[in-house]
Amino acid sequence: MNRVNVRWFDGYLETFEATAMRFGNAYLWMRLSDGQNRHIPLTQVRWFSLSRESHAEQDGK
Repeated sequence: MNRVNVRWFDGYLETFEATAMRFGNAYLWMRLSDGQNRHIPLTQVRWFSLSRESHAEQDGK
């Protein structure tokens, strides 16, 4: 599980629990812990952060 924090341009901070995520130049896509998908347009986001990097290993090595 990965925690994704999104800071919107209006200052609102939203946190998501995601099992998978991808981002490109236009959208941040996440599969949430409840199985739903979420597409966030990056033009509306000030910044986002992940609790662990996509290349991090499961056991922390």
